[in-house]
Amino acid sequence: MKVDNIITKSGPRVAHEKVDFNDKAIDKLFIKTGNRITIKFRNIRVPYLTGLILRYSPLTQKKKFYLKYKYKGKSPWLKLSEFIYGHYGTLEVSEELLGLYKKYYKDGKWKHDPQEQLITQRELEQSQELSVREVIQRLLEAQFPRKTKLGRLAKVSQRTYARFLMGYHIRFDELIFDEDEKGCGTIKLKHGLDWKSFWDKYPPENKDPKNSSKEISIYDTKNIGPSIVDHLTKGVIAKYLECRERPPGTKENILDALQCLYSYAENKLKCFGDKTPPINPTQNIEILKSDESKYKGSKWNEISFDDQQIHQVDRGLIKLARKRPFESEALMLYACTKFRPEELLKLKKSDLKDGYILFRKETKKERSKGKVEDEKVYYTPEITRALDRLHRQYQRKQHQKYRFIPWLFPSSRIDWGNPDTKYRQSNKTRRQSLSGAWQELRKLIKFEGSIKTLRKTYFTQEVELERSKGKTTDEAIGVVSKKTKSHTTPKMIKTRYNKDPETVKMRKAQELSRVLEFKRRQH
Repeated sequence: MKVDNIITKSGPRVAHEKVDFNDKAIDKLFIKTGNRITIKFRNIRVPYLTGLILRYSPLTQKKKFYLKYKYKGKSPWLKLSEFIYGHYGTLEVSEELLGLYKKYYKDGKWKHDPQEQLITQRELEQSQELSVREVIQRLLEAQFPRKTKLGRLAKVSQRTYARFLMGYHIRFDELIFDEDEKGCGTIKLKHGLDWKSFWDKYPPENKDPKNSSKEISIYDTKNIGPSIVDHLTKGVIAKYLECRERPPGTKENILDALQCLYSYAENKLKCFGDKTPPINPTQNIEILKSDESKYKGSKWNEISFDDQQIHQVDRGLIKLARKRPFESEALMLYACTKFRPEELLKLKKSDLKDGYILFRKETKKERSKGKVEDEKVYYTPEITRALDRLHRQYQRKQHQKYRFIPWLFPSSRIDWGNPDTKYRQSNKTRRQSLSGAWQELRKLIKFEGSIKTLRKTYFTQEVELERSKGKTTDEAIGVVSKKTKSHTTPKMIKTRYNKDPETVKMRKAQELSRVLEFKRRQH
């Protein structure tokens, strides 16, 4: 490989900014820092590639093809696609430019502006009929872009949708789901695979979901997978949802995944051209729910903890502090804030400010909707106490090594032998879940409840505090909803979170009984 004036992964800096025109040479280009540079190709000998260059950004490590050409006395740049090894390289850019050259380059000059013609050409290509499988492939390769906002879906949504679209298969284990600094999910492939090799290695299985012993993905179905996305109807989707026994929650997840796919096909791929389908087949599909939930944790949906139980939880977390360091403090902080466990676990030490905790919008579940801002949560005695106990954990001799980890609640499975700074700063070094600590706490305190019961308890206490000021229940819920901003709506608080503890329900029932007995005596 010959490379001039470029720092490569295997070579030194030399004289000129040129590189051989082949995929391996382009792929090996590497510059650690600096401004974006223009790279010319050394061994191009065909006229339709004259003026082809590569723009390389060390900051983002992106390499994009451009064509410098002349048209009507001007010298514009035609922006082509980004170089992605195994997906879009020298062959693809050559074929694209050759097509334009044959059509619009005559008598030594461009008869039409290639920039306008390329846009038209790509729109025509994209408007061609695509199968559901092809849309799934492109959606995965694009890493699930958001519908109306820049960026990508959150990691948890990417993983859930990918599972139903192309998972339930060994190929799913080849995906690495992570998230960037902005909270957007990322998808990478293991073992150095590129996307073309990945799809070739794991072709669709063409199974009938109705007769399959196990759940299969949409990609592997023999009916929906190969069908043209334009031909999807409400009937086809409804039939697929009901083709085998599934819990309502699973059906909802499948439908959400299909809605994501259809939206991408319509808005990003322009599969339907200028004729937008009058009816979105993924919308307004009713999923019936049973009166009795099969989910074991559903029995805790209608309760919260009373004061005595909260005290027991607190005592239990103190006892677990040495066995479950950082987790016990995270649960303690969770019990006195409105934030979800997955949001708390994304806190960094730098988010602890003088007088408040900064919950960055990147940490919040609602960020994909684009209406979320950074939020300050001011210290209360309960929050301060939880943070003080966390500080004590960091003071312990065996925990000194965690000082170099940015996360407030670090993982217990850090590879300390890995010297890579990027690894230390990555999501791999933060705790991902509190479920293990919660299950151990339940055994210790010896009463039932889910980790979400703590969240219900927090909101119930907030509502009761407002009611103690003379407000009605609805007024109190409205105040709490405004205080929690994007986290909850009044309806959500009323239906999901404002749940009396069992002891309070019993007390209210007894009070009602006494009132009714008094009225009966009067009559």
